[in-house]
Order: sequence, then structure tokens, then C-alpha cells
Amino acid sequence: MGCDGWSAMPNQERIFTGEIGIHYPLHVLNRYSLPELIGLAERAWQTMEKLGFSQVWTNDNLEYRSVLASSAAIAARVPVKLGTAVTVPYFRNPVDLAMAFATISELTNGREISLGLGPGSRSILKHQVERAKPLAIMAELATGLRKLFAGEALRSSEIPILASYFHMNAEQYTLRFKTRSPIRLYYGPSLLKPAVLDLVARHFDGVILQTLYGIPDMEASLERLQSARSQSALSEPLRKVMLLNASVSRDGQAARQHAKRFVSHIVSGWPDEVLKTKGIDPQAIQAVRQAYAENRGVDYAASLTPDEAVDRLIIAGTPAQCKERIAELFALAARDGFTQVTLGVPLGPDIPEVIDLWGTEILPALR
Repeated sequence: MGCDGWSAMPNQERIFTGEIGIHYPLHVLNRYSLPELIGLAERAWQTMEKLGFSQVWTNDNLEYRSVLASSAAIAARVPVKLGTAVTVPYFRNPVDLAMAFATISELTNGREISLGLGPGSRSILKHQVERAKPLAIMAELATGLRKLFAGEALRSSEIPILASYFHMNAEQYTLRFKTRSPIRLYYGPSLLKPAVLDLVARHFDGVILQTLYGIPDMEASLERLQSARSQSALSEPLRKVMLLNASVSRDGQAARQHAKRFVSHIVSGWPDEVLKTKGIDPQAIQAVRQAYAENRGVDYAASLTPDEAVDRLIIAGTPAQCKERIAELFALAARDGFTQVTLGVPLGPDIPEVIDLWGTEILPALR
């Protein structure tokens, strides 16, 4: 069943007219090769460009395809803006990270890069690398990248935790070539606690908010961000991207099962008290946590994830089954001044079908 019965939004002011993006998380889409991912980006551009589609987002995980190589390849082949949601600071030192994205900027013909940063999934990373002092690391990284992209010298004394973590011995570092397009720093998507929200408002150009946390949490986060931003030294308004967590397919059950690949690592990293606030039994998640603790991968962990976790966090099913919740989120994006709605993880079991459903049924009804 499609979306033919969708009604128009009741009030003109509630129609979202901003940009549309799509998120290609490389670990969730591990079944697709890089040439296939480039083809999917081209398909999204061809199908949704007239509906406001403008950006492809990738992400960063050990043991899966490189966020740097994948991002560069997409930027070179498809005339879209590039974003990462997210790049992880523990995998490469800040100078190397700046070098990589400044190099990628030479491929974008001046199109803006949205460099999304985050400390990474606790459930995965704590078993792979030392996830040291995430808030301090993120603050230092934002400071360091901003200076390097601007062509300024970055002193090691300005990033003492990062310098120690990566054994950086020089007194200062400078990029010896120019960045060729604007690179904006975004934080997220993650569970935005008050201290994190304050960090975002002080150090970042924008924020990525996932819808899996629910509308009340999103609105509370936006209120605190606005208050903190007004006291920040950064003069530009904070940019807001909504990462809409949905899994859609003409086969509703397949959409729900696919969602478990994403939900598994989200719920396994949340404390028990957070799970309880979302109506999820922590005991039902113990086997999923153990799977990640043993580094057994997303596929195995997904097979252990209970249906209730999907129901609580993700919009999953056919377009007709999802239409009301999707429309509500687009209305929120319009009301609260989001610059972009990104079609986010888990997307759906078949990405070409996902693109076609959004481009021919869902977005036209919302626009």
C-alpha cells in the first residue's frame, strides 16, 4: 500500500521547505560496495533533486569501509554536498583529519562540507579503542580543526589531550595548502545530555538531532541549545539538521527487521535508566550488549534485538503505515527552523526501493 491517500498539510506555515539529505551509514550498508554506494548517491540525486535533495552523509566505523575514501569518491562523482554523521576523533589525529577533508574540498567545486563529529558509539568503541575524555576531546577537536581549516597554526598546547593521545611531538602544525570549500563543524547524532548541548553551542556550527529520541527530548534539546548559543562567542545561528530515523519498504515486516541492525547498537550503549524512559526493558537488551562486548558484529547483535526496541525508537513499515509519524516530524522541522531533514538510518532493507518510495510517494505528499 502506497501513500496515495495522504492529505496535504493543513497549514501552509507547517510545510517544510528546507533541504533534504540522505544518510549512508557505511556499517549498516555493508552489503553495498563503494561503486554501488556511488550509484545509490547518483540515484538519489536523479530521483529527489527537484524535491530539495542536496546532500549525502556518510559515517565512520572501524572494520568497515573508510569514511574518507567513500566520501571523496562520492564527492568526485555526484554534484551533491558532502556530510559525515559522524567522523570519530579516536581513529586519526586532528591534523590528519584536517588534511583529509581539506583534500576532499578540492573535489567539491566549492560546495559546502558538513563535517559531523562525535565520540562514536560507546557500545562498539569501548571494545576497540580507548574512548578517552569524550567531551574534552570534542572541544579540542573543534578548536583545532577550525584553526587548521582557516590556515592558521595550531599549537599542541591548545589541544593537550589530543596531543597526548596521538603522541604529537611538534610545537605546532599548519596545513600547507588551502581548503577550497567551506567546512562547517556539526556535532551528533548522539544522546544530547546538558553538558553535551552546552559543548555544541560553544564550539560547533551546527547540530544533528536524531528523531529516535522522541519529539519531547528534541524540543527540550533545542530550547537548551538556543539558550546556550546566546551566550556563545560564535556569532552565527546554530544550524539544525534533523536525522529522521525510519526504515521503509513495500514489505512492512522486512522494514521492521532491517531496523534492528541500527537499533541494536543504539540500545546496547544506553544506560538502563535511559532505556526505561523509552519503555524498553533493560533485561531484554543484555544479550545484545554481550554480542557487542564480544565484538561479534552488527548482524549477530541485530538478530538478538527485541521487536519492542524497534517500535519505541524507529518509524518502520510501509509508507502508509509511517505517514502520520513522518508528517509530524516534518511539521516539527518547519516549526523549529531546521535547515535540513536527512533521511536517516536505518533507511530500509533495499536502498533503491527506499529512494524511489521517498522520491515518488513520501516527499511529494509532504511538499
